[in-house]
Amino acid sequence: MRRRERLTGFFIIFILLTFSAYSNSMNVGGRMLQSNLQSDSEKRQNINNFQERNTATNRDFNKINSSTKQKEKTTMETKNKTENNNSDTADIQDNSDRKTEKNLNLNSDNNRDLKINSPREENNGEKENPERIFTEVEKKPLIKRVKVHTVRSGETLWDIAHQHGLNIDSLIGANNISNMNSIKPGQKFKILPIKGIIYRVSPGESVASIASKFNIKTETIMKDNNLDNPSNLKIDQELILRGAKPEFSYKDRLDQKFMYPINTRITSYYGPRWGRVHEGIDFAAPMGSPIRAVSSGRVVYSGWASGYGYVVIIEHQKGLRTLYAHNSKLLVRNGESVGRGEVISRSGNTGNSTGPHLHFEVQVNGRPENPLNYIHR
Repeated sequence: MRRRERLTGFFIIFILLTFSAYSNSMNVGGRMLQSNLQSDSEKRQNINNFQERNTATNRDFNKINSSTKQKEKTTMETKNKTENNNSDTADIQDNSDRKTEKNLNLNSDNNRDLKINSPREENNGEKENPERIFTEVEKKPLIKRVKVHTVRSGETLWDIAHQHGLNIDSLIGANNISNMNSIKPGQKFKILPIKGIIYRVSPGESVASIASKFNIKTETIMKDNNLDNPSNLKIDQELILRGAKPEFSYKDRLDQKFMYPINTRITSYYGPRWGRVHEGIDFAAPMGSPIRAVSSGRVVYSGWASGYGYVVIIEHQKGLRTLYAHNSKLLVRNGESVGRGEVISRSGNTGNSTGPHLHFEVQVNGRPENPLNYIHR
C-alpha cells in the first residue's frame, strides 16, 4: 500500500515537474515567437519605409528628370527656330546680294555704254531703287529742277511761297512779277528747288564777278549749276544763285520810270516770237541814229557780245540794268558814269540782226522783263 502511495507521489511529482518544464518551455518559446514576430514586423515596417522613401525619391527624380527634359526640349525648339530664322535671313540676304550684284552689273554695263535706261528696263520688272533715282536727280543742275506752279483762284504770292517752303524774295528772284497784288488764276510761276534767285549771265560777266556781286562762294555756283569751267559761261545762260536775294525790290519797280532810248516806233514787242521769247523790244533806227541812256547809271559793259553785236549795258542801281544792242559804234567805256539822256552809241546792224534797229532790254535781278512796264515818253 505504501509502495502504491509512493509511486503515486512520484508520479504526481513527475507530472508536476513535467508540466513545470513544459510551462517554462512554452514561456520561452512564446517570448521568442513574440520577439520573432516583432522582429518580422519591424523588418516589414522598415522595408515599407524604405520602399516609400525609394518611391518618393523616384518621384522627385522623375519630376527633376521631366523638368530637365522639358527645358532641353524648349532649348532645342528655340535653337531650331533660331537656326531656321538664320537660314531664312541668310536666304533673304543671299537673294538681296544677288539682286544687288545684278543691279551693280546693270549699272556697270550702263556706265560702259554711256547711256541710261528707264528704271523698268534696267530692273527687268523689279521695283525701282529709290536711292539710285534720288542720286540721278541730285546730279542735275538746280536750273533743271525748277518746277512750275499754276495759280489757283484765291491764291496769293504769300500762299504760293509758303506752300513750297520759299519766301517772297525767291518768287521775285525767279519770276517777272510786275504787280505783286494782282495775280490771276492760270498764271504760272517758276518754283526754285532752294531759296535763291535765277540769274541770267550778261556779256562780260564771269562766275567770279557774279559771286562777288552777290557775296557768295564761287564753288557754290559751280556745284549748284554743274559748271566744269568757271570761264566757260555763255551769254544769257541762266544760273541759280543759292541764298542770293533780289537786288531790285518791288518798291523800286514802282518808283522807277525810264525815258525812251530813241523816239521812233516799236517794230517788235516783248514776248513770244518765232518759237521763242523775244526778251526786249525793237525800235526802228536808221543806221547811225543816236541811242540815249534811259536813266543815269554806270556802264558795266561796252563791247562785242555774240548775238548782240556791239552792246552797251548800264546798271542804274543794284538789280536793275538796261541793254542796248546791234550798235554800229560805241561811245562809252566800261566803268564810265552816264547821265539820263546821254548819247551812249549809234544804231547799227551788228550781231544777229535782220536790218538796222535798236534791241532794248530791261533786266531785273539778271532777267529780262517787259520794258514797257518801265519806260514812258
